[in-house]
Amino acid sequence: MRRWMQLGVLGLFGLLFALNPLAEKLVLPPDLFLKADPLLSLSAFCASWRFHESLLYGLPVLLMALLAGRFFCGWLCPLGTLFDLCAGKSKVGRLLCSPQWKLRLLVLLAAAALLGSNLAGLIDPLAFLTRMFTFIAYPLVMLITATGIELLRPLADYLRLLTLSHAQVAQPVFSLILLTVMLCAILFTLNHRFPRFWCRSCCPLGALLGIVARIGFFRRRVATSCTSCMQCASACPTGAICEEPRQYRPKECIYCTACTTVCPVQAISFGYAPAPAPLPDRERRGLLASAAAGAFAAFSIKKDVLAKSNPNRLIRPPGALPEPEFQGACVRCGQCMKICPTNTLQPCLFESGIGGIWSPRLDTRLAGCDQTCALCGTVCPTGAIRELQLEEKKHAKIGTAAIDAGRCLVWAQDRLCLICDEQCPYDAIVFRWKDGTRKPFVIDTRCNGCGFCEQVCPVQGRSAIEVWQHGEIRLSQGSYSEKAQELKLDLKENAGDDAFIMQGEPSEKLPDGVITK
Repeated sequence: MRRWMQLGVLGLFGLLFALNPLAEKLVLPPDLFLKADPLLSLSAFCASWRFHESLLYGLPVLLMALLAGRFFCGWLCPLGTLFDLCAGKSKVGRLLCSPQWKLRLLVLLAAAALLGSNLAGLIDPLAFLTRMFTFIAYPLVMLITATGIELLRPLADYLRLLTLSHAQVAQPVFSLILLTVMLCAILFTLNHRFPRFWCRSCCPLGALLGIVARIGFFRRRVATSCTSCMQCASACPTGAICEEPRQYRPKECIYCTACTTVCPVQAISFGYAPAPAPLPDRERRGLLASAAAGAFAAFSIKKDVLAKSNPNRLIRPPGALPEPEFQGACVRCGQCMKICPTNTLQPCLFESGIGGIWSPRLDTRLAGCDQTCALCGTVCPTGAIRELQLEEKKHAKIGTAAIDAGRCLVWAQDRLCLICDEQCPYDAIVFRWKDGTRKPFVIDTRCNGCGFCEQVCPVQGRSAIEVWQHGEIRLSQGSYSEKAQELKLDLKENAGDDAFIMQGEPSEKLPDGVITK
């Protein structure tokens, strides 16, 4: 029964992940598992002090731990299911698989969150699994689908199946896919060598549920018929059973029932039982050291250690909270990157400092931000990206395009090029006479930073027109349309013609800051 429930929950996780583009039409939210993760919601709340509905989703999981310990870990966690399916038959290593490591990690994450740095998403099991699906499974499935369509296309042409004959599948590409593959390979290799290695040694969510499990009511019971053969201790994947079979650690038990299966006299069962005598805990120094490490990590993040030299090129998704709140709320799950139809959302490495690893950024050289899409906010589990209507999203200015005169074909080589102007959806790029020739300029009040101009620029390598943070609008609350009106932005869709392309010598002063070099 347990294995069937595990497979069913894993299937539900995969189904919600696959259907996240239909977020507004689904009965269950596609980020259900992420919202129900109490570690993610609590860390986001502590780091940003911003209430979100995910705090309510996590309450049933905490209540489950209060009543039945780490039942979630053994029966409902989809990452735990994958580990069980890939586990080998080796025994658990005592030194490498110490259960104290995950408690220290939890303390480190808690200390960092209380000081404003949310690092929980880097190691949380559900956020990690979502990233694994986003950066590995999703591109692989799309590649297989595209290959299958290409193989079937000749047959479709012969049978006049026009839908299949003309079908196209966009291949998503993510910048940190190799790093993700390496981390997954290491983790699953360790799990094969030491079953449930992650759950026993690394999982901070398991540590959080284990703390609550200490006061649970549904426990492991050992009858007087026990012969102390210790087969149960050998079979336990998390090391919950001690040197004596009647002694065990409730915070480590995941209720996998492996001990009941191997017991030769059927002396083990699960039900209501009083709390076992507490075992000696000598980890006070380790926990204090972990808290100090969390404080140091938060301090390092605040000082932008390892941040790249061009922070003004860090473009966040439309509707992203102001940067300190955004980094506090974002759990680096990758849902927004998976749902992005143009694949412009990419994971950060050190573009926003060490604390921003895996957080989303726009790579406008790769693709622009689709102005008919506002899906990224609908799948964000913690509200780091606000859910906006299309009109609001249009006015959520993410930056301003700027022309590099030293690289632009028109400015540097006096060649005719209109590509960026033709692609601009708001007619923000105009041509005006300067020094006897027509030159392109950006009107910053008409640009919302969508990045299509940068994507299509024909200059090889770095684009001659780039989107910078200048003029971005990021609000914790309130209307973007009203803010844009206050700033006198004029974001009107391009009607298809350019009334300014042959405009005479302008009498007004040219906009400031539209040329970077």
